[in-house]
Amino acid sequence: MNIDLEKISKLTGFVEKLIQIKDMETVLDETIVAEMIEQAILISGASYTDEEKEAAKRDITWKYQIFANPGQSILEDYDQDNWYDDRKSEIEPKFWTRYKNYLIDTKHFSPNIVSTLGEDTLDQKLMNYILDPKADYPNSVLRRGLIIGDVQSGKTSTYIGFICKAADAGYKVFILLTGTIESLRKQTQERVEEGFIGIDMSANSTGGKRVGVGLDNKPIHAMAMTSRASDFKGDNDKIAVSLAGNNDAVVFVIKKNTTTLTKLTNWLVSLNADPVTKKIDIPMLMIDDEADNASINTSSNKEDPTKINKLIRKLANVFTKSNYVGFTATPFANVFIDPETTEKMETQDLFPENFIVALPTPSNYIGPNRIFDENGEYHSQLVYITDAGREEEDGYPFYFKHKKEWEDELPDSLTDSIYTFYLANAIRDLRGDYKEHRSMLINISRFVKVQKYIKIEVENIHSAAYRSIKYNLSHNLDESLKDPVVKRLYKMWNKHYVNCEFTWDQIVDSIFASIENLQIKIVNSSKNSEKLEYPKNESLRVIAIGGLALSRGLTLEGLIVSYFYRNTCTYDVLMQMGRWFGYRKNYDDLFRIWTHEDSARWYAEIADSTERLKADMERMHELKRKPKDFGIRVRNDSKELNITAANKMRNATNEYEFSSYFGGIIETPYLVFDHEVQQKNFRTTELLVDSLISDGYVFERNEAGRGHYIIQSVPKTIIIDYLRELTISKYNSDFDVRQIVDFLESTIDKSLDFFDIAFMEGKDSAYTTDFCGEKIIKVYREHCSINSETKRLSIGQRGKLGGPGDGRAGIVDFNGKSAVHIIEEAKKLYRIDYEQDKGVEFTEGKTYPSLTWFKYIENRRPVLLVYLMEIVADNDQKSQMDIFKSRMNGIPVVGFALGFPKNDNAAKHATKYKANKVYNWFEQDEILAEAGEEE
Repeated sequence: MNIDLEKISKLTGFVEKLIQIKDMETVLDETIVAEMIEQAILISGASYTDEEKEAAKRDITWKYQIFANPGQSILEDYDQDNWYDDRKSEIEPKFWTRYKNYLIDTKHFSPNIVSTLGEDTLDQKLMNYILDPKADYPNSVLRRGLIIGDVQSGKTSTYIGFICKAADAGYKVFILLTGTIESLRKQTQERVEEGFIGIDMSANSTGGKRVGVGLDNKPIHAMAMTSRASDFKGDNDKIAVSLAGNNDAVVFVIKKNTTTLTKLTNWLVSLNADPVTKKIDIPMLMIDDEADNASINTSSNKEDPTKINKLIRKLANVFTKSNYVGFTATPFANVFIDPETTEKMETQDLFPENFIVALPTPSNYIGPNRIFDENGEYHSQLVYITDAGREEEDGYPFYFKHKKEWEDELPDSLTDSIYTFYLANAIRDLRGDYKEHRSMLINISRFVKVQKYIKIEVENIHSAAYRSIKYNLSHNLDESLKDPVVKRLYKMWNKHYVNCEFTWDQIVDSIFASIENLQIKIVNSSKNSEKLEYPKNESLRVIAIGGLALSRGLTLEGLIVSYFYRNTCTYDVLMQMGRWFGYRKNYDDLFRIWTHEDSARWYAEIADSTERLKADMERMHELKRKPKDFGIRVRNDSKELNITAANKMRNATNEYEFSSYFGGIIETPYLVFDHEVQQKNFRTTELLVDSLISDGYVFERNEAGRGHYIIQSVPKTIIIDYLRELTISKYNSDFDVRQIVDFLESTIDKSLDFFDIAFMEGKDSAYTTDFCGEKIIKVYREHCSINSETKRLSIGQRGKLGGPGDGRAGIVDFNGKSAVHIIEEAKKLYRIDYEQDKGVEFTEGKTYPSLTWFKYIENRRPVLLVYLMEIVADNDQKSQMDIFKSRMNGIPVVGFALGFPKNDNAAKHATKYKANKVYNWFEQDEILAEAGEEE
């Protein structure tokens, strides 16, 4: 297959112009793209093969189908003045315009993603959250924030865009703190030069050659006091640069190193500070990349912090208008910083007191949920390593806990992964991507000596394969398969890529050229680490072997195959080792990850915890909680995994949530705002009831107390199967279907063997729905609200789905006691507890919360409450709600609650969380939620 890339580039450019001329919606489906390609070909008069048309369609579709919902923020002051909104119209966006064009035209970012970055993340959030560079503050000010993004999701692009916007607004000095590794600092320096400065600062003494945004040949308005060649060094002491007299923005890209931090602080003070105040009256933005690494104060005495933490604080406080903004994908350590700092600026920790922002996740981002969740679309691309382990137990010579002098046989699966990398290279070339970088990661040892040995072994594997492919691979399959290397290569082809769009004969024609210049490098934190010089190579094809340097910030361009065998057991380190997360344009079907099954299970657990953390952040935003109230829970109920290093968690406390559910009720006040999801939940519920009726169960109205329909004594197994079929909003943190099902399956208590299912009814017969042969009065809920960005439909204003009396459904006469008597006994026990806890009398007319009918009643069946609802939004969202309801075609939305009887003898299964010192807001919300009046 011969694809002319220049022709494809011209065609896609033509189509993009048509999109701009027609001012079309930015999210385009494939049919529209195909039509526009044909229109562009007709206008241009050029001819294109079907393969070239398909390649152009892939490019356009990829670019214009990507979207990202805005991220979430937690602020110290939700009523703050948004200075950037007020001044935006006056600001000339020269830095941002160049960078925006660079991202779209050169880096091929989706215009939708760049638009979200510029207009939402940067304009509406980050720029308003930092200090106004033009404002006069009575005293020196330090503003502190934290930005949370996903691993390999584009945080670097975000903070370079942030720098561009800040420079346009009047910021003059930018200090960018990278990690502790020089290769990462150099990589960051390159990206800052390409995206912000426009020149390579180390190219020559006359100002450097133009790169990135500088290739537009417009004037350069920024400079760096560091370069790709060197960090901030002693020689810089001789450069008498006046920041105040310099019209250009000045950038320092430095490692978090005590010597460098000290030298830069001293240099700034001696050459630019006011002699009296020792302060520099220039606005400064400090960005701490990998803010959970090295920056955290791990000292037990907060008045005597660790050196790097102390030096970062000191450097930040050199300026009168100073911002410290941390960026990280693993914020677990940052949220455990003690927010109770002293008032003196010099002793403030780096806790993000002023704002915490979760960045949006683009739709084309391939993250842990999409790979490690059993239902993830890329789960099948995991390959479990089964030929490594304890030698004495499993018979394998390579194990997690090998010694630093280890030299023995490597697992055969490593060879399989290398051969798969060869095949993936051939397929990418056949797809026309032969100018793109390709990488393979091998991360199986933290020891430099072992890494060197691995490199020798990998070189031997590659040399043998190189010879076999060059001399013995041919279109004569039978003859080729006599070579053991080719035979194994063919086996990997059949296992991984036989269903791709190319034939084995096409692979035979292209594979040698695709690996002919393949390099094998060790990339680690040692001085002898080899360099990954992507900018100097048009298509660098590399097998990178390493440990720490491959686990923190470093990007492997075009990473296709990963071989990962490590036993690190902390959330943050494991996630940082996930270099395979990110974007896989045109090869998302090709990437493969070899790992141990335990590691895959850990990643799935971390993904679940991270999703919970994000959901908690959105709830905190709605409640207008402040960062210092950031009592965020990080789920940590694994016996094997820790959240982060113990010394970073010295301010964390253990909190427990009991998940046995006995004596309680949980519900779903939040629904997924998606008509297809709601229709599915309704149909699933309808099928359940139809099936039960067919099996002889009675579905009838019970008029006792609150009106409802009920089906009695349904086996627990049927309830479990039903729950598994439902789609429940993640914002119902208590109604976690997986956790509920685990609880029901693990408990052997007979009191949960059979459930009642009650369909609650409303009062207004004007709202009815046909359901399983009956006309049920829908439950009416007004003041419902919609969050389209997060697909959340909130029922009512109280954060409650049901009424306080709903839990009485299913209570029947038992052991000679009438249902009425049982209810009165429960009320009495509630009043006793209420008066003991509150110290005041329970007066007549007060509401008995729904918990009463479970916490104080032991001998009843558990109950599943189903709410078929008529929902109404307030005026500002009425039109949006009307559209949603029209798409529902008369089908009601469905909410659920589960109540469990009291059981004092049941063992409680605790889910453990780590929380910082101010964890308390969840409990307060539950108390407030129960305070509503009975309907």
